[in-house]
Amino acid sequence: MKTTYKEFSILVSSEHDDNSGLWNGRYRILDDEGIVAYESFVEPQSEEEEAYENGKEAAKEWIDEQTA
Repeated sequence: MKTTYKEFSILVSSEHDDNSGLWNGRYRILDDEGIVAYESFVEPQSEEEEAYENGKEAAKEWIDEQTA
């Protein structure tokens, strides 16, 4: 899902790891020109929604650090 935060676009997805049974929250941050500024993921979680929300929050924290 794509959201906008402080002139950046955030794409977040949750991916299930079949080996561990956990969910990875992957996020990608794009600048105002659509160029990837940063991409990472959060610690695996047991619940899909938790992984997604953690990815969204981690992306916002990264943006806040860059714009401080």
